[in-house]
Amino acid sequence: MPNSIPDFQIQNFLSRQTIALPIYSLPVGSPHDQECPICHVFYADPPSTHVHPDFPSSSKEYACQVRACKHIFGRRCLERHIRGNQPWSHTCPTCRKEWFPAPNKGRSDMLASLERVLTGLANIEVRDVQVRREIDDVERAMRRVREVLYENRWI
Repeated sequence: MPNSIPDFQIQNFLSRQTIALPIYSLPVGSPHDQECPICHVFYADPPSTHVHPDFPSSSKEYACQVRACKHIFGRRCLERHIRGNQPWSHTCPTCRKEWFPAPNKGRSDMLASLERVLTGLANIEVRDVQVRREIDDVERAMRRVREVLYENRWI
């Protein structure tokens, strides 16, 4: 079954979970370390005219390391792999570590409830300074829970 990954999730993954690598930082144990393991094109330095992960079509293939598993691929090949809508598109082509876990109904429901709570807390009007501080503390804690839930899923 193909794994279609939403565009915003792909962009978020590419910007937060990958690192553009200059040629000098690549391993030198073998000539194959200097080329993309998918297309076997030798890497160029990342373009300095744009911010990673944007990838202009005129750019040459550059090395990109995935934080989750430390494997290195060509930037263009990495995105092509993820957008491939294949059963394995959500995993590393080398070790099959899952980069995009399948959606979880319970997690989605929990996030929806969390958003309702945050909206409710923002709408509470209180004049007592101590009570307002306590509500603000709860709101900050709930925002942090939301950040962690989204951060772990790269969405």
